[in-house]
Amino acid sequence: MTNKTIALALLVCCAALPGFAAAENGAQADAKIEEFNAKISRTAEALGISVYEDVPVQASAAYTEAGEAPREVRSSQTRLAAAVPEPTPERVSVPQAFSGPEPVYYSGTAVTIWHALGTQIADLGWIPGTQAPPSFEAISERVTKASKSTAFPARPAGQPSLFTEAGFVSEYEKATGASFTSGNYTRFLIDGEESFQVKDSLIKNAKKSLLISSWAFYDDTTGYEAAQMLIAKQKEGVNVQIMVDNMVTSSHGKKIVKMMKDAGIEILPYTDSDRSGDIWHVKIMIADDQYAVAGGMNFGDVYSHKAGSIKWRDTDVMFSGPAVQDAKKLVGDLWNAKIAEKKLPYKTVDVSGAKGFSSGSGSARVSVVLENPPNSSPVLISIIKAMYGATRNINIENAYFVAIPAVTQAVLEARGRGVEVNILTNSKESIDAEGKSLVDAMAKCMIPLVQAGVNVYLKQGVLQTLHSKFMTVDGEFADIGSYNLHPRSERLDTELNVNVLDRASVAQLDEAFRRDIAAAKKTNSAADFGEKPGFVSHIMSTYFYAQLEASPEGALLAPGK
Repeated sequence: MTNKTIALALLVCCAALPGFAAAENGAQADAKIEEFNAKISRTAEALGISVYEDVPVQASAAYTEAGEAPREVRSSQTRLAAAVPEPTPERVSVPQAFSGPEPVYYSGTAVTIWHALGTQIADLGWIPGTQAPPSFEAISERVTKASKSTAFPARPAGQPSLFTEAGFVSEYEKATGASFTSGNYTRFLIDGEESFQVKDSLIKNAKKSLLISSWAFYDDTTGYEAAQMLIAKQKEGVNVQIMVDNMVTSSHGKKIVKMMKDAGIEILPYTDSDRSGDIWHVKIMIADDQYAVAGGMNFGDVYSHKAGSIKWRDTDVMFSGPAVQDAKKLVGDLWNAKIAEKKLPYKTVDVSGAKGFSSGSGSARVSVVLENPPNSSPVLISIIKAMYGATRNINIENAYFVAIPAVTQAVLEARGRGVEVNILTNSKESIDAEGKSLVDAMAKCMIPLVQAGVNVYLKQGVLQTLHSKFMTVDGEFADIGSYNLHPRSERLDTELNVNVLDRASVAQLDEAFRRDIAAAKKTNSAADFGEKPGFVSHIMSTYFYAQLEASPEGALLAPGK
């Protein structure tokens, strides 16, 4: 029996035991669930998954912003503020049951791990009759081929950005399968207070419809307040439709989801019929077909900063204009297909035509990209092709940077052209508890980049977790959404990202990035990622991130291939 077989067998046993305990009754079942909880947590770490996405286990200080935004950014913020309804300051009274940390549901942990293990084993080709998905090397080759251009080859640093070339932008649209629409307002929402002020305002001011997709609603202050606002809008006659990940409903927001369903809100627990281990990770809210907010935040206190001392650093984008209809069609098509498949008595989402602002009311060009892996990679292509368009700088802020070969190659080639590349990610101290075993894999792919002259910064502070997922290029382009630069996003997670061409709003995001790296630590060696990895981290980086290891064919695609 190989080491890989032994490791996976151990993990399967750990994951399966809570399921057997759950079959018993009463106190005996509870005792056994408690007994195996530690094994479940270790299994989740080894899989590189966080069953509670990123639930922290201890308090951290609030994220603070220093300095003032540039004049261009301040004027842009003032101009864009008019695109959002005035906020309603009243807060919902929250019962004590929802004012503390969210309860932990072990059954959801076991279910999620079980599906993820099944996916991993199927990927190894151990199950007869199953077809293995493309390898990370094959995905990388496909993505690189779609991202590189003969008509608009990557330029040396100092030349005009390729994003100033209409032909390159047109080629970019074809490669990603998503067209830019003109006449949009965009505003980046820096951290939870700002984002949830906008979201709450949009909910309270909604007149016709609210289409919401989230990985999860939490059983906490934020989840309760959102539920009460949405129930109130439903009673007013607003059409409220919500999509959440099916597996997560057994571990996050059990009470909140039931509360909304009991009030008559249409809630679709999403699962992929062909790939049971996949995760619905799309995070977007569309109000009245006119406004949308997308990014990395779920409906929970760690994101909103409404309660508790744990306040993660995250970023959303608000946009209004024709791109809202593009986003609605992407999410609405999946809603309509799924309710038809499940024969649910829900209303369909009208995706027939644009109902937002007319073209010409804003300065931003916006495209919306949805990715449902593993056989296509439009979000990753949008990120990689943007890197090949860079001639000045690439700024990347991402919670979990575990690069597959295509990402590493694009970054190294950018440095070879003289482009400045800056990356901010989590340190072993700042990363959420369930993500700590990722740090060994992060270090493996980061150190070669540092050696090539990439500026790598690590978030500081114990569990002051960075959760943002955005990138800017040359002050011309921004990409933001739910997509982590992590192999799971190319294998398991359905994601949605928003691409923006608008110097004024991109400047706002670059200023936030500047403040973030000013508070971070620049790394020069593997030692900055923390102590030697433990047993679980070793299993994960060896067996689950094999794409980071050298192979006979080479771990990276050959330059120019």
